[in-house]
Amino acid sequence: METSAAAASAGGFFPSFLLLAFGTLVAAVLGVAHRLGLFYQLMHKVDKTSIRHGGESVAAVLRAHGVRFVFTLVGGHISPLLVACEKLGIRVVDTRHEVTAVFAADAVARLTGTVGVAAVTAGPGLTNTVTAVKNAQVAQSPVLLLGGAASTLLQKRGALQAIDQMSLFRPLCKFCASVRRVRDIVPTLRTAIAAAQSGTPGPVFVELPLDVLYPYFMVEKEMIPAKLPNTLMGRVVVWYLQNCLANLFVGAWEPRPEGPLPLDIPQASPQQVQRCVEILSRAKRPLLVLGSQALLPPTPANKLRAAVETLGVPCFLGGMSRGLLGRNHPLHIRQNRSAALKKADVVVLAGAVCDFRLSYGRVLNRKSSIIIVNRNRDDLLLNSDIFWKPQEAVQAGPASP
Repeated sequence: METSAAAASAGGFFPSFLLLAFGTLVAAVLGVAHRLGLFYQLMHKVDKTSIRHGGESVAAVLRAHGVRFVFTLVGGHISPLLVACEKLGIRVVDTRHEVTAVFAADAVARLTGTVGVAAVTAGPGLTNTVTAVKNAQVAQSPVLLLGGAASTLLQKRGALQAIDQMSLFRPLCKFCASVRRVRDIVPTLRTAIAAAQSGTPGPVFVELPLDVLYPYFMVEKEMIPAKLPNTLMGRVVVWYLQNCLANLFVGAWEPRPEGPLPLDIPQASPQQVQRCVEILSRAKRPLLVLGSQALLPPTPANKLRAAVETLGVPCFLGGMSRGLLGRNHPLHIRQNRSAALKKADVVVLAGAVCDFRLSYGRVLNRKSSIIIVNRNRDDLLLNSDIFWKPQEAVQAGPASP
């Protein structure tokens, strides 16, 4: 009895084991096929005859976002996107140093309210931009930096001007991405531009390897040996390279939306607005301090000016808000800011930060009611634990009352 039961148990175990092993093998094969992109290749086309290239996709997205200028120092890694931009009417401005290209893109972003764009070559071209990118980060300026890179298969293999660019820019940028396939250019750029302008604006970085920018026939020439090897291992390697090439270009020219994505701009709640109105309505000596953030989209400068005039509150203008009220406006105060802040019973800091420019908050009267509005939470409460305390802190973008 016991012997027959053991035999029956063993007889049931082996089929189950074989079924489990077979299932595991099938899952592994399917996983490998997925990682190799074979399923996607079954459903989408690789157009081997097309002379289109990824640079055209870059230019199309930039045009759809209203970009008028691309600042650069020309390099071979990024040539296709520069040529494509010129063909679409985007002015390519060649500078003498990469840092100048990013500074210029930063200036365009601040003056126009749209994203500024710079494109530089790989390696030293990108490292040269670090100071300007950090400046855009501190200034909260929406800048898109496009950087060339070694071909995807040659990265970390000692290619020309190849360094770990992503690690360099992650601490400096709100969004960093490396495009690995031509079809990913459009969605990656749309996401990057939206990230640059959403929340607290800032720089973003998109890495564009050589093989996603150049046309199929040129990449094929560089990637695939002209003569097929005789050895089995050589043929396997060639198949792998051909598959990598197919994954780069499969579905590359399928129509995709190119226009702007919705922006995520924080807004004050009705309750916060009402509390601010109540504080201001009781003020006898109110004062308004406007910083650069007050001029950020979506509120146009003329509407902001009208709002300030409607409030009728004397104000100091700093950063990009300088000039908002013109030359001789009666509400604009130009001198004795520290004394005025000490005497005010209500102070509204709109996009202004309690850093060195406001003596870290020490210039504010502790008896004053402080309303502060800022998109960035760190800036919103900077030094509030030491020198000053807000009565109402609103993390929001600009809006007319």
